[in-house]
Amino acid sequence: MSDFEVARRQKQEPTATLLVRFIACFALFLGGLALLAIGSIGESASSPFLFVGGIVAVGLSFGLPMTGATER
Repeated sequence: MSDFEVARRQKQEPTATLLVRFIACFALFLGGLALLAIGSIGESASSPFLFVGGIVAVGLSFGLPMTGATER
């Protein structure tokens, strides 16, 4: 058997901060999905940019919570 242990955080962030971060990332995720949908349906010249913007927004919604994280 291995002796795997999770490194504990030295200081936990306040609950309000975690909640605001969650809501912001969730809104960014939903906005990214909306941009993907609008970019894939439309036939205007800006459709590719909306689609790529949606991909970037969804990627950021997963990446932003990881800022400041360290490998444990």
